[in-house]
Parts: sequence; C-alpha cells; structure tokens
Amino acid sequence: MSTACCSAPLTTPRASRHARRERTGRPVLVLAKVGISRVYSAAETKDVNTAYMLGAAYQNSTKGRVLFHGVHHVALLCESLERSLDFFCGVLGLEVNPDRPHEKLPYRGSWLWIGPEMIHLMELPNPDPTDGRPEHGGRDRHTCVGVESIDPLEARLKEAGVEYTRSMSGRPAIFFRDPDANCLEVVQLEAWR
Repeated sequence: MSTACCSAPLTTPRASRHARRERTGRPVLVLAKVGISRVYSAAETKDVNTAYMLGAAYQNSTKGRVLFHGVHHVALLCESLERSLDFFCGVLGLEVNPDRPHEKLPYRGSWLWIGPEMIHLMELPNPDPTDGRPEHGGRDRHTCVGVESIDPLEARLKEAGVEYTRSMSGRPAIFFRDPDANCLEVVQLEAWR
C-alpha cells in the first residue's frame, strides 16, 4: 500500500463512521482517492495494524500541510424540504441520516446519506436564479457522485419523468436537476477509472 497523498488510510468523521458501522455491521476504514471514499472492513484490509501504521507514517511525513480527506458533504438549497425529500429519497432512493442536530440549526433541513458522504438539504432562500440555467448540466456548476451502474438510476429518472442528459464526453454519466434546479452528475465509476 502506498503512503502517497491520495492513497493513505484515513477515517471518516466520527458520526459517519458510527452510522456506517450501524448500517453495515462492519468497522470502517476509508481510503481517500481523488475525492472518492472507498469503505473496507477489517477482514477486507487483512492487516488493520499495518494500515494504521502506514497512516501514522503518512501523518508524520506531511506535517505542516493541509491534509484533505475528501468531500464530507455537499449542501443544497431547497424551497420545500418535503418536495426535496420526495425527490432525493423517493426518486433517487437516498436514506436520511437521523443525526442532524435540528435544535441547533436555525433553518429546516435534512442530511442524506450518499455512500459514506452526505448531501445536506437546507430550506433557505436561494440567491441564485433557478430559471435560465444551461440545458446540459455539464455546462453549469454541479455535484458529481459515483455509482456502480447508471442503468437503475436512469430507469428511476424515466419512471419519475425527470429529464436528464448524457455526458457529452461519451463516458457513462448522466446530468439532471432536482426540483430546485440544483444540477447533479452521476458517473458510473468502474467504467471511468
């Protein structure tokens, strides 16, 4: 295992590790690679002690540098939390993370699991125009997430009547918008690597 910047063992934030363990029944060790987290159980890593020693060596060799671990969450503004939850949970099949501290935040919202990371929905006024956005999401700011296969997602989007476009690069990816015009790209990771 290399100890280079983007392949050293890292752990997810405590709340994410705990929730992931609860959901999978397995300990969590995450390797950050190009901003995408991969989750491995202790059995899959074979030697957890070696993984932690390499992590310590990595930390010692990078003192003074900012150590980015990956993307923890993406925050999206929404006009109606219920409408957004219908879309993200009902159409896309995401699960709500119940750990959101509702009493501490001065606005309505929800945290949704997307692998070991999250999307944070925030019911707040949107300062950006929602109309007049580019038709193809690849020409607009967007969030990209990876999936094993885009086929099941494409079927869900068609069934729900959600318009989408394919990536212009020819790679297996699609772009679509949520009810508040936030653009999402979903790429089929194995075919892209």
